[in-house]
Amino acid sequence: MEWVFDGIGTELVSLLIGGILGGTIGYKIGIKNKISQCQKGRDNANQVQVGSVVNNGNSESRR
Repeated sequence: MEWVFDGIGTELVSLLIGGILGGTIGYKIGIKNKISQCQKGRDNANQVQVGSVVNNGNSESRR
């Protein structure tokens, strides 16, 4: 019966440490990957963006 509680304790500690480390590393990777776009046009210019646009987690295809 003692091995059951030793296994549960080890599992919980490793889950906690893995969650904290994984979350921290994932957050740092997510912060570094920023996409910026710049368009230059003069007065009365028509500009079109083609591709996948992500708006609040919803992906839309625009042409």
